[in-house]
Amino acid sequence: TPSFGIISMVIVGISWCLVGLVAGDAPKKNVDMAFLQLWSAIVSIAVSILILFLPGADTVVPLKWFALALGSYFLSGFLNFFMLQLMSKAMQSGPNGIIWSIIQSALVFPFIVGMVFFNTGSSAHKITGIILLLAALVLFGIAKDNSSKGGNAWRYIAFLALLVCAVQQNLATFPAYFPECRKVGSLYCTMATAAGTMAASLIFIVYSCKKQSDKKEQLKNNLRDWNLWKYIVILQGFGLLTSYLFLYPGMFVMGRYGMGMLCYPMMVGSCIVSFTLTSMFFLKEKVKIVQIIALILCISGLVFLAIG
Repeated sequence: TPSFGIISMVIVGISWCLVGLVAGDAPKKNVDMAFLQLWSAIVSIAVSILILFLPGADTVVPLKWFALALGSYFLSGFLNFFMLQLMSKAMQSGPNGIIWSIIQSALVFPFIVGMVFFNTGSSAHKITGIILLLAALVLFGIAKDNSSKGGNAWRYIAFLALLVCAVQQNLATFPAYFPECRKVGSLYCTMATAAGTMAASLIFIVYSCKKQSDKKEQLKNNLRDWNLWKYIVILQGFGLLTSYLFLYPGMFVMGRYGMGMLCYPMMVGSCIVSFTLTSMFFLKEKVKIVQIIALILCISGLVFLAIG
C-alpha cells in the first residue's frame, strides 16, 4: 500500500541525518572522507554479496531493464561521492545546518522532472509547493553565520554540491518510473550504488595522491584508524538496513502508485527537519530567524507537494 512507501521514505530521511553528522565530524578526527566512502562502499558490497547466497534473494528481470536500473544507481552512487566531498568541505568553514538544508533542497528537481518528462501531472498545490521550496532555498542561501571561518566560500561550495545532488537524485529516482525496473531486488540496487561510490572514490584517491607511496601509506593508516571504522559501522549499520528494508522497496511502492516524484521530497523533507533540530540541540549551532522562516517554508512546500 502507499502508506508503506510513505513511512519508508520518512524513516530513510531521518536516518540520513547520520550522513550529515559524519560528513561534518569525520574531518575533525582526521578521517579522510574519500577513504571513508571507499571502505564503506566495499563493506556494503561485501555484505550484499553474502546475503545474495541466502535462499530467495535472487530476482529475475529482463537484462535490458536490469542494466538500466543498475546503471542508473551506479551513476547515482558515483555522483553521491562527489556531493559528499563537497558537502564535507563546505561544512568545515560554514554552518552545518544551513549547508545541509541548501544541498538537500535539490529535492525539488526530481519533482519537476517527474512532472515534465514522466507525466506525473501538475496542480496548483504542486506549483505552490515548488515555489515555497525555492523560496526556502534562497533564504537558506542568504542566512548569515557570524561563526563562519571561510567567508562566503562555503556558500559557493554548497550550491555546487546542490547541483551535483540534483542530478544524483534524478538518477536515483529514474528506475522507479518503470515497472520492469521496480522488479530489481534491493540487494542489487544497493550493490550498484555502492559500486558507483567505490569507483568514484578510487578515481579521486588516485588523482589526489601525488606519489604512489602516499596512497599505500594512507591505505595502511586508514586500516588502523579506529575512528574510520567507527564511522563505517555507524553509516553501514543504518544504511544497509534502511536500503534493504525501506529505501528501494519504499521507492518501488511509491512508483507503483504513481507517487515516484514524492520519494525524495518526503525523504529529504524529514531529513532537513531532523538535521536542523540536531544542529540546534546537539551541535549547538545558533539558529537565525531567517533559517526558521526558511524551515517553515520548506515544510509548507513539502505539505503542498504531498497533497498535490
